[in-house]
Amino acid sequence: MYRGLWKFITRYMDNSHAVSLFLPVVILGWTIAGVAAGIVVCTATGTDIVKAMAEIICAGGYAGIILGLFGGAFFLYRLDL
Repeated sequence: MYRGLWKFITRYMDNSHAVSLFLPVVILGWTIAGVAAGIVVCTATGTDIVKAMAEIICAGGYAGIILGLFGGAFFLYRLDL
């Protein structure tokens, strides 16, 4: 997933500018995925989504930070720009 996004971004810009776009896109993508997963779990278990919204947003933020930021930075480190 990271490699596909990196290839897509570098198709339209050089590597030095692609880094500044890559990390925010990965963080936003993982955050949206985490929030969507929380909504799906709440819907499947019958939990009131409005009451659980703070926990859902917090879980999405952590997914964005851990998987997006750290995962994206580790990918860029291994890419050896």
